[in-house]
Amino acid sequence: MEMIKNVKMGDRVTMGLKFQSIQIKKTTANDDYASLIGFDSEDLIDVKIWSLSEEKKSILKNGEIYIATGTIKDYQGKKQFNVSDFRLASDDELDKDSFYEYAPLSKKDLQTKISGYINKINNENLKKIVLTVIRKYVGEYFEYPAAVSIHHNFIHGLAYHVYSMLTLADTYLGLYSYLNADLVYAGIILHDIGKVKELSGSKGVEYTKRGNLLGHISIGANMVNAACSELGLQETDEAICLEHIILSHHGLHEYGSPKEPLMGEAALIYMLDYSDSRFASLEKYYKNTSKGEYTDPIFAFDKKSFYIPNID
Repeated sequence: MEMIKNVKMGDRVTMGLKFQSIQIKKTTANDDYASLIGFDSEDLIDVKIWSLSEEKKSILKNGEIYIATGTIKDYQGKKQFNVSDFRLASDDELDKDSFYEYAPLSKKDLQTKISGYINKINNENLKKIVLTVIRKYVGEYFEYPAAVSIHHNFIHGLAYHVYSMLTLADTYLGLYSYLNADLVYAGIILHDIGKVKELSGSKGVEYTKRGNLLGHISIGANMVNAACSELGLQETDEAICLEHIILSHHGLHEYGSPKEPLMGEAALIYMLDYSDSRFASLEKYYKNTSKGEYTDPIFAFDKKSFYIPNID
């Protein structure tokens, strides 16, 4: 099977591709066609499937891996793969794991490290709330990405984002001892818990109906509120402060926060979340840009292009 980097305009090829960002559209003749992105474990290519039967449409799913045959066309100076036939790939045809990106740490390592931070929480109410929520969603929490596209959008990404923030928090807590470390740790561990319901899974990730209509902030606050009610802690300061952290962790109303931070701990978590999400997004651009060149526009930095210093 061919790789995207080796194919030329006009080639008739068969490729193993992960289909993502699938959109079903209508031609001017009112026939269905699919517009999507194909990923061959190394590179991306624009894909069009013009003859889309109901049978073929029924097996199209974001994040699945297919064997696709078609022709490489020139579309505005870029390669476009016009697919004439495709089918789901079997496990023995391709190394499917190579088509997915994983966190730098394994699931087991992340479970161990985050459990270590939970054990650091001395306040019994906070520890009970954290454990009650995490135990209900432990599978999703350590498997899901943190986002569809912007940052930590890989398997185990949610837990890796949390671990990164916890690690960053230790420096701040060492410098600013007046902040409540128990509340900071608990708030970081639960700040994005709503994403286990906002997102559809770990592969072929999409927003669920609940995710689209409610968003992870309100979902997460409701999840924590439900756990606090179950524990009889809903009127405690621990419960109220944790819910405030979730509701304010995007920092500003224009960033989607229902509340702005009104506690030092909440302000810190907003800053850590903002920092880790932006720099994690930037990392991919650094890897794909040569020294002395500018990156493509970066969505997480208001579509600015960053210069990569030509310094060893």
